[in-house]
Amino acid sequence: MIADVIVETKTRGDSETFSYLVPDNIMKDISVGSIVEVPFGSRTLLGVVNSTERGSGSDKSFKIKNIKSINPLFSLPKSYIKISKWISSHYFASLGESTALFLPPKIKRPRDRKDTSDKIPALPVIDSEAQTRGAGRQDTNIKLKKLNSEQTIIFESLKKDLISPNPTSPRLRGVPKPALIHGVTGSGKTEIYIKLAKEAIKNKKQVVVLVPEIMLTPQTIQKFREVFPDQICLMHSKLNMSEKYHCYNDFYSGNKSIVIGPRSALLVPSPNIGLIIVDEEQEESYKQEQNPRYNAIDLAEKIAQSQNALLVLGTATPRIETYFKAKEGIYNLYKLENRYNKLLLPPAEIINLKDEIKKDNHYVISEKLQKELQLILKNKKQALLFLNRRGSSTFVSCRECGFVVNCPKCEIPLIHHNLRAGFDMRCHHCDYRSKSPTKCPKCESIKIKFFGAGVEKVEAQLQTIFPKARIRRVDSDTIRSKKDYDNLYNDVRKKKVDFVLGTQMLAKGHDFPEIDLVGIISADTGLHMPHFRASERTFRILTQVSGRSGRTHNVGKTIIQTYWPNSRAIIAAQKHDFELFYNEEIKHRKESNYPPFSNIVRIVSEDRDIKIAKSNIMKLSKELEENDFDFIGPGLAFFQRIRDKWRYHIIVKLPATSYQLQSSSKMSSNNSKQRTKLYDIYTNHKNLTWNVDAYDLL
Repeated sequence: MIADVIVETKTRGDSETFSYLVPDNIMKDISVGSIVEVPFGSRTLLGVVNSTERGSGSDKSFKIKNIKSINPLFSLPKSYIKISKWISSHYFASLGESTALFLPPKIKRPRDRKDTSDKIPALPVIDSEAQTRGAGRQDTNIKLKKLNSEQTIIFESLKKDLISPNPTSPRLRGVPKPALIHGVTGSGKTEIYIKLAKEAIKNKKQVVVLVPEIMLTPQTIQKFREVFPDQICLMHSKLNMSEKYHCYNDFYSGNKSIVIGPRSALLVPSPNIGLIIVDEEQEESYKQEQNPRYNAIDLAEKIAQSQNALLVLGTATPRIETYFKAKEGIYNLYKLENRYNKLLLPPAEIINLKDEIKKDNHYVISEKLQKELQLILKNKKQALLFLNRRGSSTFVSCRECGFVVNCPKCEIPLIHHNLRAGFDMRCHHCDYRSKSPTKCPKCESIKIKFFGAGVEKVEAQLQTIFPKARIRRVDSDTIRSKKDYDNLYNDVRKKKVDFVLGTQMLAKGHDFPEIDLVGIISADTGLHMPHFRASERTFRILTQVSGRSGRTHNVGKTIIQTYWPNSRAIIAAQKHDFELFYNEEIKHRKESNYPPFSNIVRIVSEDRDIKIAKSNIMKLSKELEENDFDFIGPGLAFFQRIRDKWRYHIIVKLPATSYQLQSSSKMSSNNSKQRTKLYDIYTNHKNLTWNVDAYDLL
């Protein structure tokens, strides 16, 4: 017997599968989906059997090698092989890389569970106790909040779309539409997720719950664990290989009903999935930035379709593409317009920072925000201050000749950090470090100036203005582990902190009950980046951060500081009005032919030699031009050099597929031909980086 095997490697040529002889001792065990070990050049790699045929290979013009062994515990369901092929064709990746996503962790001998420990102290790996409590076993825990009327209506509607084990159930008419729950911050989306999960488990189905980052969403996870204490396994990058193996095995075998984690939780195969939940669907961390560059939300939709499962997306600020699908009827749209406890959303006031210059206020904190912070201290409340910029100063320059201190490997300014000693200048791309200069390296002037403001400079100014305030800075320099986060969370809850100051880490899923004021130090960070999603990102982060205020007792308040008070993103965020922002943004997208009205494919050429990087992109450009593609470029990327490699890029705009813009039930033949033609071009330029539906265009 000859097996056609998909090998877990990137292939440069046209071949995506390879032929191997099946030894007699495993012939009876081999079938489509079997996971096998095969010789590949000088290496031994895993592979998945794609098909089998009778024969000995004697008629071949080349010698066929034997399969070395078969995995007796795991095989890949046929539906996942089809999904792997979709990933390969849609995201322009090799079939081997795409299939490898779903393979079990490589480990010779997994350690016993009692010997393993989770890298996240507050979220330990579930031990092996009661492994048989899998799908179908309900927990009697009653810690779940009672749903209010808004939540109940949504739950009852979605409940009908969950597959029932009863063969006479009316919900066997096909794949249910994905559902978008658009709920304001604090509206109780998690409670609906948990009720749906209970229903799916009652129907003997398994549940996948995706969260953007495991460390920054502990409260969501904790709510699930309170209701399903021994039915959950966690899958994320902080686990060692043994822990990943145990989670993979538990969910694959059905010993655990629920898998929770970021993108990787979706990659644990099971033929018994009834519900997939994507929390905070707007987060860009759901897009993989290494090959294969898949989007976990689109992949979740494909997996749900393959198993007639229900996909539920939840967010306060949907992606424009997601909301467009809901408006067009591709998704079912549900709205939670009130907070769970009926509190109003915090009113927001915009402060024009140009007026602060006229007042001769040299602090980054406006006079209005200073007064509000004083009231917070007086009333023994807490404030959250947000600036999406690490470090102290954004660049260091000579005032005499204009020289800027750049990273020698990346051609971008080094960021100054407030360190008492050591290398206080850092590159946030390659982590190059150096000491700040005392004189200009170019003209030797001592007129060195530190420009711009990051959270460290804000922290220093707060300490000057409010010397008695207890301030906690939250960024990737101070929160490096789950223990750091737990300490922060507990100190804030116990009111050992007056002001919490931080970057975008603060915008994700935190519930600090005593936060009565949110101060956004600069709403303009990122607003003017050369990216069609710049306004959307600004609106999203402002809305998410504003939602941290007034979540429990009082309404709260938000102060938004900006030099651009008339920006549509800032005005809409002030009003908590997503519809206002969406209606303006979708017009702009349509006029400019950006998603959801097109597919964006970004191709990057990188090389240490700038001539080679340019030559490779020019060859591609010529081929695109000959085939009448609509594209921008070629040119140097916004970040033209990173980690010593020069970067040229091209952005191709493909016509929107029916998957995005469902004006008809089928993709037009022209759209299909263009995508096929571009894929053919990709096969000739696999040395370049291809990013379909790219988020990163810089």
